[in-house]
Amino acid sequence: MAQSMWHAALTSSVTFAIFVLTTLLSPARAAPVSVTDDIGSVVMLPKPAERIATLAPSLTELVYAAGAGGKLVAVSAYSDFPAAAKNLPQIADAAGVSLEALLAIKPDLAIAWKSGNREADIRRVAELGIPVLVLEVAHLSDVPRAIRMIGRLAATENSAEAAAGQIDAAFNTLRLANRDKPKVTVFFEISRLPLMTINRHHAIDEVISLCAGENIFRDKAPLVFVPSMEELIQRQPEAVLFPADEIKPPSQQYSSLRAWDGKRIYRVGADVLLRTGPRLVEGAQQVCAALDQARRSTAASGHN
Repeated sequence: MAQSMWHAALTSSVTFAIFVLTTLLSPARAAPVSVTDDIGSVVMLPKPAERIATLAPSLTELVYAAGAGGKLVAVSAYSDFPAAAKNLPQIADAAGVSLEALLAIKPDLAIAWKSGNREADIRRVAELGIPVLVLEVAHLSDVPRAIRMIGRLAATENSAEAAAGQIDAAFNTLRLANRDKPKVTVFFEISRLPLMTINRHHAIDEVISLCAGENIFRDKAPLVFVPSMEELIQRQPEAVLFPADEIKPPSQQYSSLRAWDGKRIYRVGADVLLRTGPRLVEGAQQVCAALDQARRSTAASGHN
């Protein structure tokens, strides 16, 4: 009987040891992850995303900033930053999303731009059974927030938090450096033909404010619109900013503005400002530098 009890105890010990070793050596089962996106939907994944598709260039940049660039399997047209994005398959452009190409890629997460992608396209992607994270960067604080959300869903929280913290700090530095400077009224040219600009609900308006500037059309609607030349002349901005992708600087178009006479017309980066992503910090630095030039020019000419 003693031998039988000893044998049972030994068997039990061996079984327990095997259980412990199996538990320790087995890969940990990934836990579900979730966030609430910018249309109020809860995006829940059974495990962190491993195959991500983005539907706008700014979203591609946000994924790389979150440390999840290695998980990107498809992007939109014009996703050219960082350089590695150029080599990925493109499944969306201005005409919409190629659902067939997207399905072939088999992503476990698609990231859409609320005001840039058509609502119908976003809905169709979701109907295919692909989880969709819808983001909207309308304010500077939305950049680090979006990076943290992507990091959560891709299990790259450490990298995402580091990048988000750096962006927060950079915007704060600019805010403190410019808060006591004289205001400069600004016209921001989104495009030249047709002439287009933005109102106060666009992130670029917040960039201008951060640099102690004031967007002369911030009170208008809609978000992006065509101003009349008559109203532009009437509002007389002290500085004009235009995007770097315009090959030629403005010509006689602005000749009735005091900014033209004072040579206060400045080129700023197009992609770093118009793509509302992590490079908005670089864009803000360029805007602040341009408005500093405008202040010096105004002071030197003796005009207010």
